[in-house]
Amino acid sequence: MNPIRDLTQGEFGEDGIVRLTLFDKDVDVHIEDGGSVAYAQKCADYLNSIPAAVIDDLCAASIRYCNMFRDDIGEPPLTFTCNMDVLRIVCPSVLIVPVSDDDSDPVVHMELNCDWEEEHGMEWIIRGDKVLYVGGFNGQNPLGNFTVKDSWNYA
Repeated sequence: MNPIRDLTQGEFGEDGIVRLTLFDKDVDVHIEDGGSVAYAQKCADYLNSIPAAVIDDLCAASIRYCNMFRDDIGEPPLTFTCNMDVLRIVCPSVLIVPVSDDDSDPVVHMELNCDWEEEHGMEWIIRGDKVLYVGGFNGQNPLGNFTVKDSWNYA
């Protein structure tokens, strides 16, 4: 367990820092107003223990997003030796923790920076070992319904 540390109260919730093993770096955590640190820790622990198959799905979706975006702006697609190689051009900026009771299943809701979309970045949502959303950062509801995939969701 990598504890959430350096918690401060902000205007819209609490903010802190957590170490993410997938990226081997410290990342900001934003706990939405009314959310709990205990649930935030549960979400961070979940992210740090995601199975390899889910990480592979997440990376494949990130590559789809990258190459569709590059195609839209007239750039050639990028190729990767393995799906995880995309993580070299992705940088997490914030783990966003929604308001939920502490008994809820954890969710990963992340804002990331990426080389191909510098203006809006990228958003990941993972719940129940399923990649639900990968695409441009739109502030999706991580607890929402993702059964129907929109064309801009590369999950």
